[in-house]
Amino acid sequence: MDAGREVTTNVSRPFSIAYKKKVIERLSGKGAISARQLAAETGMSQETLSRWLREARRLPLMAPTKKSPRKWSIDEKVRILAEAAKLTGSELTTLLEREGLTLAALEQWRMSLAEEGQGSKATMKHIRNLERELARKEKALAEAAALLVLKKKVQHLWEGEDDDTDEESEK
Repeated sequence: MDAGREVTTNVSRPFSIAYKKKVIERLSGKGAISARQLAAETGMSQETLSRWLREARRLPLMAPTKKSPRKWSIDEKVRILAEAAKLTGSELTTLLEREGLTLAALEQWRMSLAEEGQGSKATMKHIRNLERELARKEKALAEAAALLVLKKKVQHLWEGEDDDTDEESEK
C-alpha cells in the first residue's frame, strides 16, 4: 500500500444482470455449490452472494420459455409404444431420449390405449350432466324473469286502482 492511499473493501462493484444470473444459477441450479465455495472461487464476499440468492428467491417465479410440445400422430404413438413394450431399463431410457419423450407421457399413452375409449364415455357423461344443469338453470332464470314481469304488472295495476279510488272518494 502507498502511504497516501487507503484501500476500501466496502466499495461495491457494479455487476451486470447476466453475471448475477449466472452466479445465482451456480448457487441454486443443478449441481449447486454453497455461497462460501463460490466466494472462494470468485473472490466476492459470501454475504453478497447470499444476499443475491435471497433477493432472487423473493422474486416471483417466471416460467422458462418453452417451445410448444411436439404433436404426435397416432402412427408415431403406436410405433413408439410397440418399441417401448420390448425394452426395459437403460434401453427404454435411450429410446425416450432419442424420441424426445418423457416416461410420464409414455405411461399416459399406455393408459389411454388400455382404457379403449372409456375416457371418452366419461367425458360424454360429464357433458350430458353439465347440459342438464344448464337447462335447469336456464328454466329457473326464465321463471324468475317471468315473476319480475308479473310483479311490475301487478304494481302498475295497483297504482292505477289507487288513483281511481282517490278520484271516486273525492267526488
